Amino acid sequence: MKSRILITVMIFTMLFGLFGCDGGSKKTVTSIEEMTLTLRGMRGSYVYKLANDADRTALQRYREVYAQEETLLELEASAACDSQVMIDLMNHCGIIRWDGFHGKHPRNVLDGIMFNFTATVNGGQTICADGSANFPRGYHEFVRALDAILAEAEITE
Repeated sequence: MKSRILITVMIFTMLFGLFGCDGGSKKTVTSIEEMTLTLRGMRGSYVYKLANDADRTALQRYREVYAQEETLLELEASAACDSQVMIDLMNHCGIIRWDGFHGKHPRNVLDGIMFNFTATVNGGQTICADGSANFPRGYHEFVRALDAILAEAEITE
């Protein structure tokens, strides 16, 4: 009996090691065409845009400004970075898993940040996610990294 349990555990461990939790279908970002991340909160709204041109990726952060009954985007920061750096960041933060995420606003939370994320990756695959004070795993790390890339560009310019 003990040997059956031991063999079962060994087989399960081997299969888990080979394939992981998702049965071996690990999906990753291999290319990025564009991305938009909009953050809306009590202190204002920001829009991060990422556009890919050949081997360079341009990252911009805009602040939404309301003027004369329309919303305008004012460029706050901009940085050029290597496409592979952005792909690695997206994979590290699990962007592919974000697709379809809809984070409902938690009860008893009076304010907070709302986000809307769209990206076109891997030659046309669209990733969409949104939420209100409820975020997918890796979200905060992703936003901090975008801000760090923009801050680094300001220092080196």
